[in-house]
Amino acid sequence: MVAEKYYIDKSQWESIARDWLKQHEIIAPQQETGGLFFQPVHRGNLHSVVYHLARSVQPLKTFLLPPLEEVVGHPVEMKKPWLFLGVKACDLQALPILAQAFGGDFADAAFQKRLQDSVIISCDCTEPWDTCFCTMVGGKPYPEKGYDLNLIRVSDGFVVEVGSLRGKGLLEGHESMLKDVLKEDKMNIEQSRSEIEKRVIAQNAKYPVKGILRELVGSRWESPAWSEHAKTCVECGACNHACPTCHCYFLDDVTRKAFVKLRGWDSCMYSGYAVTAGGGTPRPALVERFRNRYFCKFKYLPENYGQLGCTGCGRCIEGCQGQIDMRSTLKDLSGS
Repeated sequence: MVAEKYYIDKSQWESIARDWLKQHEIIAPQQETGGLFFQPVHRGNLHSVVYHLARSVQPLKTFLLPPLEEVVGHPVEMKKPWLFLGVKACDLQALPILAQAFGGDFADAAFQKRLQDSVIISCDCTEPWDTCFCTMVGGKPYPEKGYDLNLIRVSDGFVVEVGSLRGKGLLEGHESMLKDVLKEDKMNIEQSRSEIEKRVIAQNAKYPVKGILRELVGSRWESPAWSEHAKTCVECGACNHACPTCHCYFLDDVTRKAFVKLRGWDSCMYSGYAVTAGGGTPRPALVERFRNRYFCKFKYLPENYGQLGCTGCGRCIEGCQGQIDMRSTLKDLSGS
């Protein structure tokens, strides 16, 4: 099935977005101190939305699976359905894993409602960060699926790709603003996507990895690379919390005026992770927890959910206080 594509002038696009604000809360990347951050958008700051560049500092899961929330008591509800604008491919790829982790027979109702009620409008990457490595894990620097609409910047506007019936519905009533995509724009998009993909491949050429990642990591249980790369880990958990697919959590009973149960993000890098009431732990050594994170991403999640748990967003590299680079670890595993 060939996706419907239209050209929309930038000023007309913002007019459409203003209409969406009547029914949705728009959340989009905006430039802040330290990088791009997803922030609420209102009529007066639509011009500040950053459509180009690459992924934001925080992953999309920050909204769908809050760092701390009440699960028994009074969970926070959405006042309006969320419309995420400017989502990049590496965050889109994480959503099927989260959906499965919090779905099934014992689905998390709050998570599922947030996900199902949210509109996803993605964008192509145009300036990948030096930590981006989506191509190393089978991804692309542009969305291929999982979006309602996808935007691609061209000249003075956007080419809009329709990815779902809900996305098509968002354009209803605005048909007069939708134009045919020029052949020249189609060619420019193909060329731009090819060039960006080559840039990502080129910047990761110094991290050659041989073989299929799932098989590679799964066969390196005794590799000395685990100890070598774990040396500078400070167990801060930044890699887990910044990751778009990590979803481990802990539950905490809090006594206030009434009983409240809180759920908060957990990290397999914490020394207290999976510790039992008697003090026992399956992974007492740091190197064991370090190795487990890679096995989770490249072996366990593919076995359970059918896809790698790493989308190559590079957030773990960017946030690591010990300057541990996953690409370097995988390279050394490949050579061990």
